[in-house]
Amino acid sequence: MTILIQRVTGGRETRYLLRPQGSDTGLFASRAANVTDIRHHTEQAYWSMPAEARALHQLTAQFGRDALRWTYDLYPYGPRIPARGTGTDGTMAPHWEEALLRTEEELRVKRYSWRTVKAYLGHLRRFFLAHPDYRAEEVDVALVRRYVLQRAQQGNYAAATQNQLLNALKFWLERIEGRESTFIELRPKRPQALPQVLSVGEVKLLLAAIDNLKHRCILMAIYGGGLRLSELCQLRLTDVHYDRKELFVKGGKGAKDRFTTLPDRLIVQLQRYREEYRPTHWLFEGQTGGQYSVRSVQAIMKRAVARSGVNPYATVHTLRHSYATHLLEQGTSLRHIQELLGHYSSRTTERYTHVSNQERGRVMSPLDRLE
Repeated sequence: MTILIQRVTGGRETRYLLRPQGSDTGLFASRAANVTDIRHHTEQAYWSMPAEARALHQLTAQFGRDALRWTYDLYPYGPRIPARGTGTDGTMAPHWEEALLRTEEELRVKRYSWRTVKAYLGHLRRFFLAHPDYRAEEVDVALVRRYVLQRAQQGNYAAATQNQLLNALKFWLERIEGRESTFIELRPKRPQALPQVLSVGEVKLLLAAIDNLKHRCILMAIYGGGLRLSELCQLRLTDVHYDRKELFVKGGKGAKDRFTTLPDRLIVQLQRYREEYRPTHWLFEGQTGGQYSVRSVQAIMKRAVARSGVNPYATVHTLRHSYATHLLEQGTSLRHIQELLGHYSSRTTERYTHVSNQERGRVMSPLDRLE
C-alpha cells in the first residue's frame, strides 16, 4: 500500500492530508479506524488528521514506514482565508469562486510549482474578497491601481510582492478570461539590491559553531553546492553521486534540473551522517520521517549565526550567494557559475561581480595615481 501524505496549514490549523493510492482505499479505511482524530473528506477523496508526532507514529504502526510518501500534489486543505482589512466574513461570491477554481485548474495543468499555485491563489483570493460586487469584465487598470495603493498603505508590501500580485492577475485575466496583456504600467521599479555575502573566514566560523553533525551537514550542503533552501529539503539519497562528486538537483526553480558540486569535505561528513542517522528516502529527514522542514533549516542557520558572531543579517540564502561569489574569486567563469546555480539569465549571475572583493581590489582609485 502507498499513501501520499502532505503537511498543510489552513487558517490557524496544521494537518496531515492522506490519500491511499490504487484500489487500497477499503483496506486503508479499516486500518485508519485505529488512528486517533482522523477524518474522511468525501468530496475531496482524502483523509486528514492533526499534524502531530503521535499521528505519524500511529500511521507507521498501522501501515509501515515504507508506505508513506510525502508529496505536494494534494488539494489544499481548509476554508478560504479572508483578506485582511476587507471587512468581509470570508465568503466569496459564486462567480469569484468559479474564477478561482478555473485558475487553479489551469495552473495545475500547466504544471506550475506548488509554491506558485499557492501564491497566485492567495493573491487572487484577497483581490476577489476585496471586490465582491465586481465582475471580471469590470477589472481594469484603474481598479488594480487603487487596490495596489491600498495594499501599499497597509505597510509591509514589497516590490516583489506587488510583482507577484500582478503576475497572478495577468495569468487569470489572460489565460482564463481571454484578455489582452495588462498592467504593464503598474510594474514597480526593481530595487538594485546586491546579494548579502559572507567571507570565507566567516563561513568557517559559522560551520565551526555547529556541534550537531546533521545540522552541520545541512549548511555544508547549501554552501558546498550553492543550493536554494527548497532544493536542500528535496534532496533524495539517490541525488548524491559520490563517485562523480556531484549533487543532482531535481526540479529546481522553474522546474529546471541541474548538477552542482559535491565537495570532498562534505562527502566525508555525509558518510558519517548516514551511518549515524540512517535516512531512508530523503537525504535529510525530520525526526518523524518525511522531508526536513524549511523552518528547521532556517532555525539552524539562525542559531549558527548567533553563536559564530558573523553578520547577523545572514540567512540561509546568504550561503548560496557566498558560494557563487567565492567561485568567482577563484577564477570560475560566470557561464559555469550560471549553470551551477541554475540561473536562466546571465544577468542574474553577473550580480556577483559587484560583491567580489577581488574584483573590487583590482580597481585603483584615481587618487592613488596622483604624484
